Amino acid sequence: MKGYSKYFWLIHFIGDILLLNFSFFLTYYIKFDSLVFSDNYRFLIVIFNSVWILVVLMLNLYQLKRVKRLDKILYNLVKAFILNSLIISAFLFSLKRPDFSREHLYATYILLFMLIVLWRFFMMKITIIYRKSGFNYSRVIIVGGEEVAMQLYSYFKSDNFLGVKLLAIFSDSKSKINIDKNIYQSTLDDIKKFVKKNNVDEIYYTLPLSKTKKLKDLISFCDKQMIRFKLVPDFRGFLFKRVNIDFFDDVPIITIREEPLTDFMNRLIKRLFDILFSLFAILFILSWLYPLIAIIIKLNSKGPVLFKQKRSGIDNKEFICYKFRSMTINKSSDSMQATKNDIRITSVGKFLRKTSLDEFPQFFNVLIGDMSIVGPRPHMLKHTQEYSAIIEKYMVRQLVKPGITGVAQVRGFRGETKKLSDMDGRVKLDVWYIENWSIWLDLNIIFKTIMNALKGDEKAY
Repeated sequence: MKGYSKYFWLIHFIGDILLLNFSFFLTYYIKFDSLVFSDNYRFLIVIFNSVWILVVLMLNLYQLKRVKRLDKILYNLVKAFILNSLIISAFLFSLKRPDFSREHLYATYILLFMLIVLWRFFMMKITIIYRKSGFNYSRVIIVGGEEVAMQLYSYFKSDNFLGVKLLAIFSDSKSKINIDKNIYQSTLDDIKKFVKKNNVDEIYYTLPLSKTKKLKDLISFCDKQMIRFKLVPDFRGFLFKRVNIDFFDDVPIITIREEPLTDFMNRLIKRLFDILFSLFAILFILSWLYPLIAIIIKLNSKGPVLFKQKRSGIDNKEFICYKFRSMTINKSSDSMQATKNDIRITSVGKFLRKTSLDEFPQFFNVLIGDMSIVGPRPHMLKHTQEYSAIIEKYMVRQLVKPGITGVAQVRGFRGETKKLSDMDGRVKLDVWYIENWSIWLDLNIIFKTIMNALKGDEKAY
């Protein structure tokens, strides 16, 4: 990395430390009306700084790719703040130091979070302006003219934050899209001559790896010229394009699916959110709603208040899923989905299903850990067995906890699956969710679920 990029982490780190101490000092002054720390708070400010340094090192918070988009900034900062607060809380608890103001701690965290978000946003804009002005960029070329090369070209052209200046594209085949006139185009034979003349920093190689002789020769040339050589493999043949590459010593291992929830901090954030959300729903909604609905169900039809059914959970383990009973007692409940104008559904059940109130007992499933607020909807055991045999990627959805709601439900794949394509569409969205999870995505799905419940989902029957 050149120029600013060399010191990217240092600039952000120094800014964060200054803002941390400023937030701590300002909230202390507002709380205690004093400019001088007491002994306890001098101790605490040292702990605050030390833990922040530990957390940012653990989470690699200053990697370029982690501060590129505002949503990623917020996501990674939330992770950092949660981990920071947990460590500090555990540390203070272990020392039995209750003589600190909670109001001061809360205010410090809130002020610091707002200031760091503004700081990140400001630095993003400054970096973009700086690079648009012609400074701090890497001079690169693309080798190859097929579709992957064109996608890479479009990416370089559209992203101002990368600090990449594309000089040329070399290929023995014609490009499939129009390329800017200021970008040089030629054949593979002209690469070395152009590179020596134009002080190229990086080469992106998009040709098939089967061209071993050309590849080895170009890598050797780049090593001698101190040019960074980057391979761009073509994964377009895979249905899901997110891949991750790790190394076992010198052996490259390609994982064809990136799963954010394999990360411990992500799982912790999601679980904490599930616990808090389900507790809120149980204490403030179900506490009065449950007895009310229970009485109405009992008056409307014979049978228990709750409908309990074995469903497929994480790692395909069975669990008991709870719902308010919306049907009359019948023998086909474990094998047959609800259909439109289903005679099994009671008059009260129609209302419960239309408003999604029948799903509320599943907050108990969330609290005990069998389910999550958001995730792939749990299916009956019979359907899991049937569809896993005929739908590719079906079992991938069992890699995470099932949810009360999910991305497939808010995008029109709720309810009865009349055709195989309906279930296939649901599975694709469920897998997309697993590969793209974030706490912000969960919040967005919850919001859309509430909106659908308020206006009434036509597929809720």
